[in-house]
Amino acid sequence: MTKKQKNRLPRSLRAVLIVLAAIAVAALLAVSVCYALYWHGRAAMLEHGGSLDTPNSLVDNVKDEGRLVTYKGEDYLYNEDVVSLLLLGVDKSYINTNASHGKNGQADSLFVATLDTRTGAVKIIPLSREIMADVNLYDADGAYLGVEKLQLCLAYAYAATPEEGCENVARSVNRLLYGMPIDGCVAIDLEGLKALTSAVGGVTVSVLEDVVVNYDPNNYVVLKKGQDVTLSSETVIPYIRQRGQDVDANNRRMQRQQQFLNNFIHVASNKIKGNFTLLEKYYNAIKPYTVSDLTLSKITYLASTYLIGGQRAIDYLPVSGDTTLGEEYVEFRPDETALYEAVLAAFYTKAEHGAS
Repeated sequence: MTKKQKNRLPRSLRAVLIVLAAIAVAALLAVSVCYALYWHGRAAMLEHGGSLDTPNSLVDNVKDEGRLVTYKGEDYLYNEDVVSLLLLGVDKSYINTNASHGKNGQADSLFVATLDTRTGAVKIIPLSREIMADVNLYDADGAYLGVEKLQLCLAYAYAATPEEGCENVARSVNRLLYGMPIDGCVAIDLEGLKALTSAVGGVTVSVLEDVVVNYDPNNYVVLKKGQDVTLSSETVIPYIRQRGQDVDANNRRMQRQQQFLNNFIHVASNKIKGNFTLLEKYYNAIKPYTVSDLTLSKITYLASTYLIGGQRAIDYLPVSGDTTLGEEYVEFRPDETALYEAVLAAFYTKAEHGAS
């Protein structure tokens, strides 16, 4: 045996080393891609700004265009580290099949989520589809007709395209929340919710009220209150969409929608934490069923920030108010104080003594 042959590694060992090297390179590339997406997304998400329309009737003092307010004797500073998202569930099967003005569905589920990019804390303000808000109106040709006080869900319908629908809802929400910036919007259709539920392997809930999920007389299925059920692509839509005819029906449905959202985030974030490449998989799974200005890099940044922050419990900030039957439809009018306190909790931090 020659000296060269003695120093040569066995073929099997060389094969193992080549495989390990390939895995290491792939892992390094994956980390590099995630790192690049994170920083690109961070730069894009933290570009917000603008003037905040703080109501003088509610606060003791306002300074710096609403960035510093005194409320009930306490000083609050606008949190520049906060990123806000508008999450919409549209009552349509295929959101990207443009049906033209007034026929693209309504925003049945509405949530404003804020993420503190310094701490990873998430706060969510659930907004009723029936909340009365200032909505921009447009005719079939897209000509601006003015502003009218309507159910917030209709802001999505008064647009020629899904993209314009998102913009119109965001415009109304911005007004409703005293000028708070909306940094991104995601609208998802019914098929998207099915795809999302399937992608994470189902979402388990403790049923909040009896819900019929299959009306077939040969297979009539009711989820019973208190029952622990893993929602699938077949049962998730009836569970979060079904509502009754009374004035409080949508309020109860909002509780189910909030429950699903909370449990989905818990399941998905745990899976992504174990394998971050799943984030792109989930993104691609629902992309055909969404309209959004959030790129993969922005989503990577947001998800990373939340996971790095320790996946703390999400703080929901429900807004109380009065639900009544109006001349045409149910109307929810929020309590002004409750709404403003939700805004303070989501977008502001309590200032240290003497900050004013």
